[in-house]
Order: sequence, then C-alpha cells, then structure tokens
Amino acid sequence: MIRVSKKMHKDKWQIFLDFDDDLVAINKIKRISSAKYSYSNRAWYIDYDKLSWQAFLRTGLKYQIDDFGTTGDTQPISDHAEKKQADVPRVCMEKAADQSGTHLRYFHPFFFISGKLTGSHLDKIKTLPKAYWNHRYQNWVLRANLENLEFIYRDLELISQTQLDVWKKQISLISNPPKCILYQSPEFPEKILLQLSGDGVDIDFVKHIPERSYHAGRKFWVVPHEEQILKRILDHYTSQKTIIINKLYSGKAIQKTTSYLELRKHLLARSSSELKPFAETYLDALIRERYSGHTVKEYYGKFIQFSKAIQPKKCNEITVEEVNAYLAEISQKKVSDSLINTLINAIKFYYEKVVFLADFKIERIKRPRKALLLPKVLSVEEVDRLIRSTENLKHCTILFALYGHGLRLSELLNLRLEDVLWDRNQLFIKSGKGKKDRYVNLSQEFKGILSLYVHEYKPKYWLFEGQQAHRQYAERSVQEIVKKAASKACINKRVTPHTLRHCYATHLLDSGTQLPYIKELLGHKDIKTTMIYTHITTASIENVVSPLDVLIKYRTEISKKPQ
Repeated sequence: MIRVSKKMHKDKWQIFLDFDDDLVAINKIKRISSAKYSYSNRAWYIDYDKLSWQAFLRTGLKYQIDDFGTTGDTQPISDHAEKKQADVPRVCMEKAADQSGTHLRYFHPFFFISGKLTGSHLDKIKTLPKAYWNHRYQNWVLRANLENLEFIYRDLELISQTQLDVWKKQISLISNPPKCILYQSPEFPEKILLQLSGDGVDIDFVKHIPERSYHAGRKFWVVPHEEQILKRILDHYTSQKTIIINKLYSGKAIQKTTSYLELRKHLLARSSSELKPFAETYLDALIRERYSGHTVKEYYGKFIQFSKAIQPKKCNEITVEEVNAYLAEISQKKVSDSLINTLINAIKFYYEKVVFLADFKIERIKRPRKALLLPKVLSVEEVDRLIRSTENLKHCTILFALYGHGLRLSELLNLRLEDVLWDRNQLFIKSGKGKKDRYVNLSQEFKGILSLYVHEYKPKYWLFEGQQAHRQYAERSVQEIVKKAASKACINKRVTPHTLRHCYATHLLDSGTQLPYIKELLGHKDIKTTMIYTHITTASIENVVSPLDVLIKYRTEISKKPQ
C-alpha cells in the first residue's frame, strides 16, 4: 500500500509516495516523467500537478491518503470544471475576524494572516522565527506549529478555544503521526521488534500479545515471529490508521550478482568481426567455468589485446616462442607485474580450457620474477584515530566490521542479518574469495555498536543497505568512508578498506596469535599467503637489540668505572 501525502520539497509542493520496498511499484513509478527519489525523505515523489497525478493513477497501484483531520477540497490540483479523480491530502481552514478585519487561513504547513493588524501585533509577528511578509498575496506567512498556534490564540486572539483544540490536534497528527515500525535484529533471533511512536498510537494492544517484552532503554517491544501474531499486528494498526513501516524481509533483496547473459552481450558487441569467432568461444568457456564477472572482464580484455597483437596470425597457429616474444614486448613498457601475470593467465586459459595444442607447452611461458611487496599497515594508534574521526553511526559500524574481523570489501557488502550469530559470537562469511565459506569470531565491541546501528537504521536483509533497502551498499561508498576517515585522522598514507584487513592480520600476529589461526580467519587458501605478515609484525623483532645500542651501553658502563 502506497501512502500518499503532500509535502514542501525544494521550495515547492510535491506529491510524496511512501511505501515499503517493492520492485514492481518502483518500476511503475519510474515510468512517470516527473518521478524522482528523495534521499533525505527516503521516498519517491512526483510533481504536484494534474498530469503527474493522473499518470500515477494509471499505474493501478493501491494507495491510501494520509489525511489527518483534513477539511475542504482535497483534490490534488484545483480544477472544478472536471470530475475529481481522487483525493490528495490538504489541510485548509479559514477564520475571519469580522470586527478587526483580520483574516486567518491554515494551509499546512503554514498560517496565512491578512487584513488589518495593530502595530503591537506586527511587532510580535516579526519576532517569530521564519515569519515573513508575502508582497504578492499581501499576507503574513507563519509556520504551522504548536508554538505559533498558541501565539495566534493568545496574542492575536484570532481563534476560539474550540478552534485552537481542533487545529492543535491536526498539527500534532501531521507533525507526529502514529507510527508502527516492524523490524528484526540479530540480537533477538526469531523475534519481531516493534517501535511505536506518535500521538495517539495504541500501546495497550501490544501488552496483550503473549510472550512479549519491552526494552525501556531504546523503547521497543519484542514479540514472537509468528505469522498469526504478525497478521494481528498489521490488521489492528491498519484499522487504527497508523502508519506501518514493515522492515521485515519478504524475499525481495537484490545482490550485485553478475548477469552472464548481459555481460556476454556487452563484451561481444565490442569485438571486431574477424576476432568474434575466437572471442565467442573464449567467453563461453569462461562463463562455463563460472568465473566471477570481474575475472571474465579482465581475462577477456587481455585475450582480445593479445589476439589483436598477433594478427594476421590466428590464436591456434601461434607458438610458445611467439607468446614469450609478445610478453617481452609488453614488459618493456611501464606496466605492473600483476598486469603481466593476468595477461599470462588469460592466454594460458585459452590453450588449456578452450583449445588444446599438443605442441604448445604451457609451462614454457615465462613469468616475471615475483617481487616481495609488503602491504601497508597502520599502527593501533592510527586505527584508533581513524575510527574516532567519524561521527556517523553507520560509517563507524562499517569501520568496526572491517578492522574487527579482517573482511574483504565484497565480504562486508554480502553480510546479511542472519550471518550475525549473536549467541555463538560468530560472524558467518558466505562465499568469500574462491567461493569459500568461513566463520570468524564476533568482536564484543562490534556487538555493542551493531546493536545501536540495527535499532537506528533497521536493515531489512543486507546488514549494510543502500538508499533503497533491498539493495546492497555500494563499494564506492565504503571506499569513500575509509578515505575521508583517514583524511580527518591526518593519516598521510593511502588507506583503503583492504588496508584494515592487513591491519587486522598484523595486529593479531603482534598480539601472539599463531599463523594457522590467522590463515583460517582470513580465509587464505595457502599459509604462504598469510606468512607475508611475518615480515611486518613487531612481535618477533621487538626484543632484538641493535649493535649500536649495545655499543652505547658499553661506553656508558666504561665511563662509570673508576680510572
């Protein structure tokens, strides 16, 4: 059900369409020419005009109007010559003071005062925050809030006590409507969490649900996650005209998975006609082996580069010597060793998995000498400054997750609510690098901030969601979070999300954790990969004394001896 309301946004009225995440509804709304998404309101909206409203009606989507106490004409666009299509909320009342000639009109979210006003009244109005004189319509404009309403009643005496009570109720309902939020937390598995807020919300109903409990600190209820109980809650608060925000997972989450069909079509469209037969066979082999989308693009690009360079010869007519000559030519350019290795892997894949040439000896292809490049790590003090530099709860939780568990960026984004095993103090990493699952210990400090984060942001399926709840958080956003945090912390190094993974492993080794355990926690296939951190750790070499220090100590002792 779509909740329709009228709001002032970007200095003009808009029709807001608020609803739980629904891909079908989103796709239909996107077809409306004026449809846009407001990240601040977390809702879609369309222009406040007749054409946009009629376009919305043609979508056939079910909707309800948030019309708390509205009166008068509620049609979205004033057109009395035509038949009304549907209602869009509008609060509009008018009160005339006959004796003084002063007129008051309430059109939420503003009060409009026109006519005769005394000098003292004008002086008082000018002191109100955000009050201004509209020259075009010759009236004063005041914000429609309870403070200004009391001022109109008490100081201007433009409304009666009865009118004051009616408008006070309407303003309260619009500014603080009754709301019921349903969500889940790994802290309470197999439970539904309810947050009830707003004026007039029915709390007594929850008190009659069996096995419920209330957490006064964060003001939420916990009830059993049963279909019957959920239906009772939804039916009751719907009948009470309470705004229901359902953040429970309903099987609509979207993962950034690779669509091989689209990827294949995209890559083949960029291939020349003479290379297409080789390219198509090569691409099909990569997809058949279920390589990741990133690897498919990398290997395919390098293979096409190789195929173009050996023309007019064909790929199945070349020798090992010619491949090595091509690699030698590439190596003379300013390229990294990893690029050359990727190029070799792409070429070898063709001869090993696509075609097989008896005379082609794969092992004779020469790789560059492997360099020992040590990862850049931060000290514990630098990591502390990095985490302290951000005040955003979501950003801080992401930094805690990366550093506290040694996660790769893709592993962080693929975390689901169900992957947090709260009682077992474990984090389940599903399909890490190489499609390997693993468990890591759940940091106690992370549990503390995660509890705050879940109650604040109420993720639906993914632990870290994007602007639209059914989508994962963007990789680029996490990279920017780490980059900005490092800049604020005055860390003059290039810091990436993977840097925090290196810090996790190095600091574990510094504290005495054995390499085999670190290997399992990081999800490495070979312990040789993990042993790179032995070149960085200070655990083994901090007790080594420099000969220079021994020499100075010797001099000091000699000088103290009596001559």
